Amino acid sequence: MTERIRSPFAVSILLCVMVFALYFNVLDNKPTNWDDPAIFTGTAVQGVTLDSLQKVLAFRAGSTYQPVRDISYMVDFSLWGDRAVFGMHLQSILLYILMVLGCYAFLRELLNAFHDDPTECYIWAGLSTVLYAVHPVHVESVAWLFARKEPLLGIFTFLSLWAFIKARTGSWRYYALSVVALVLAILSKPTALIVPGVMVLIDIALQAKVKDPSFWKRRAFLYIPILVVVLPMAIRLITMMHGVGGIKPYHGGSFWTNLLAVSQIFISYVSLIGFTINYAADYPIPLFTNPYAWQPWLYVALNVLLLASAVWAFSRKRYVYSIFVGWYYVFLLPVSHVYPISQILADRYALLPSLSWSVLMGYLLMRLWCFKPEHGPFSKQFPMALAIGLFSFTTLCYAYMTFRQNDIWQNSQTLWEDTLAKYPNSSPANVNLAAIYIHQGRYKEVQELCITAIKALPYDYLAISNLALAQMMMKQYDNAIHNYTQALVLKPDLREARMGLANAYWEKGDYPKAYQIYTGLFRDNTPMKPHYRDSSLYRLGHASWKLGKTEEAHRYLAMAESGALTDKFLLTDLAETYTSMGEMPKAMELYQALYPMLEDGAAKTKLKSLLDVLEKHLQATDRK
Repeated sequence: MTERIRSPFAVSILLCVMVFALYFNVLDNKPTNWDDPAIFTGTAVQGVTLDSLQKVLAFRAGSTYQPVRDISYMVDFSLWGDRAVFGMHLQSILLYILMVLGCYAFLRELLNAFHDDPTECYIWAGLSTVLYAVHPVHVESVAWLFARKEPLLGIFTFLSLWAFIKARTGSWRYYALSVVALVLAILSKPTALIVPGVMVLIDIALQAKVKDPSFWKRRAFLYIPILVVVLPMAIRLITMMHGVGGIKPYHGGSFWTNLLAVSQIFISYVSLIGFTINYAADYPIPLFTNPYAWQPWLYVALNVLLLASAVWAFSRKRYVYSIFVGWYYVFLLPVSHVYPISQILADRYALLPSLSWSVLMGYLLMRLWCFKPEHGPFSKQFPMALAIGLFSFTTLCYAYMTFRQNDIWQNSQTLWEDTLAKYPNSSPANVNLAAIYIHQGRYKEVQELCITAIKALPYDYLAISNLALAQMMMKQYDNAIHNYTQALVLKPDLREARMGLANAYWEKGDYPKAYQIYTGLFRDNTPMKPHYRDSSLYRLGHASWKLGKTEEAHRYLAMAESGALTDKFLLTDLAETYTSMGEMPKAMELYQALYPMLEDGAAKTKLKSLLDVLEKHLQATDRK
């Protein structure tokens, strides 16, 4: 078995087969209503064309720059067409396999650079990579379509660091590959800007192991160009997030209290990665930010203890341990809430940090595997058998949790109902499940879900907007108007809230205000789906008529009519409005177009009677 672990080819084949079997049940999963719709509404990624490539490669204000991720979606749409969802899941699995293989290559290179026993290096790298590959905290990064950037980030990060070590311990030519891979990682997900921090950790450890008199001079030639690229991009990322509202208020109200929350979040990820058995799409943990309470200082002490252990290990020449403690902190830094973001904890943020846990477990198992007792009641092979048993048990437990979590991501409803069962106060779960229940007509449940979400995050404008929609559907128009207004205070350009507010005023019969908002939406060229556009044009026309703007009314109603010819409900509304306006010929024309669209016999009979009445009315008018 040890000889097989020494073979990179055998281990790589095992990893490929194992990962594909583990994630096979993701292939029939549906998109979720958690950012996945952006993939299908973003026309730039729906096929590989010169125009779409230009759009993807162009910088856009208020948007992160992730062209590698977007090009991967373009490939899915081009190859799979109507089966693009299946293709996206398949590519995500394949990318995850490539990431795992990259992790294995990186660990072999890193451990060989610091550990003197080659056999132990192979065992350590193999065990750690298998544990990393099956870890259930990675499910979100594979099963969620919108998380495509995560495995891409992992692939290029591991490739960049592998090439960096090759260059540092061998040929300088590998630095070019390391830099190219780093750029691709940044173009996959901007948080890769932190990767040079890990390079510095590895560099310092290598310098401590093998002294190089010209170390700092040579490092300047490498890191100064990297900083010239990384720092401006990091500033742009933070500025962009500030501009679009991606950065939230400080936890506790100030920068210093927020640092107490950061300390807690670092330790919470230890618990998430190493001691969680029920994973979810969101973890709304309470944060302790009161400097006069004991809880935040406990988390500070735990961080100090963990970092001190890394310093102690470094002084004892345990460089790998020191590197992976630093690895954990470096890769969590962008999501540790130094700049607060929407989610406190997320599985996808643990994709790279979780390698620290896997390497630590792999080390302990490797030491047991290689231990050969000279005396005692057990044979020399007993520790190896025990190590294999513990490794197999842990791997199977992780694999079971991963396989189960894949099915939880089956669709939006299974995902968010599972999250709420585990964390009832989760704001994303309440908001996204409310959006599903709205389409199912479960408005009272929607109201309860949204109120829970707002209590958790008072600035959650989507929860407030969804609450307003549910209230409007229950004919609570004043409440709906109030909440739509509150949502727009928080996010003035929220399209759904602007449209909802206009609809609420229209349903209430406040046609002047409805007219004002509808005209503003069309004046601003607000993007709308065809159905909503036609419906809004109809309502604007109806409001114009109520306000005595007959000419405008005819223009808007005529614009709505083209879409109404395939929508029997909108066609009915238009016909009834023309009837109310006294324009019977037009009303009859629309009712005649509606008649063949009806399937219910009673409805057709009723409409036929109405047509007969209208025809007699028109004949009588003609005789006069």
